[in-house]
Amino acid sequence: MRKANREVKDRNEIIEIMKRCDVCRLVFNNGDYPYIVPLNFGLDADEEKVIIYFHSALEGTK
Repeated sequence: MRKANREVKDRNEIIEIMKRCDVCRLVFNNGDYPYIVPLNFGLDADEEKVIIYFHSALEGTK
């Protein structure tokens, strides 16, 4: 983290930030180059775990 004063470490605060988002971006590596896939997601969190749900088709590049 470049700016330690902006780092968010509190688990509940991280979850609240994630709940306000509609899209996340996953980075994959295909050979020599990474690529980013924007995905809609769902989030379910309790005191013990966080589950993130993604939907994807069986076809295409992921």
